[in-house]
Amino acid sequence: VLAARPILLEPIYEVEVKVPQDYMGDVMGDLSARRGRILGMEQSGNFQVIKALVPLAELYRYSTVLRSMTQGRGLHSRKFSHYEEVPREISEKIVAAAKEAQNG
Repeated sequence: VLAARPILLEPIYEVEVKVPQDYMGDVMGDLSARRGRILGMEQSGNFQVIKALVPLAELYRYSTVLRSMTQGRGLHSRKFSHYEEVPREISEKIVAAAKEAQNG
């Protein structure tokens, strides 16, 4: 089976985050820390709208973190975009954990 060189795939979501200008740096940094790729930004009134692609695994508790980071003024929406290969260092950890769980 390993000769087939299997890969793990993860769901990637398109995320749109609407935040006041004052919080742009913090939100952009947080999206990057979540392995997000920024697609673009645009102005919408007094808010900035950030569009990014982010792995679903990294979006756990994002609503809570965003509200905390923006004092309740940040909003976000997300929708499924596509699947991508899990980065090697992460897939190695996943496989090792699965083997350990299987061996008891």
